[in-house]
Amino acid sequence: MMECLKCNGLMLVERHYTTMNRRLYARCVNCGFWFDLVDVLRFFYRIVDSTYRRVKINELL
Repeated sequence: MMECLKCNGLMLVERHYTTMNRRLYARCVNCGFWFDLVDVLRFFYRIVDSTYRRVKINELL
């Protein structure tokens, strides 16, 4: 169960299919706040990879 970062409401995972790509979003039922889960996972993968290689990363989410 995911909680919203703004209002602590319930977040639902949604898939959006287009002709070009497939995206995975989490959207709050209460306030409508949403974020892209693929971008979040890619960001955390880079953090784990950089600590493994001991390289400083200069990216923000």
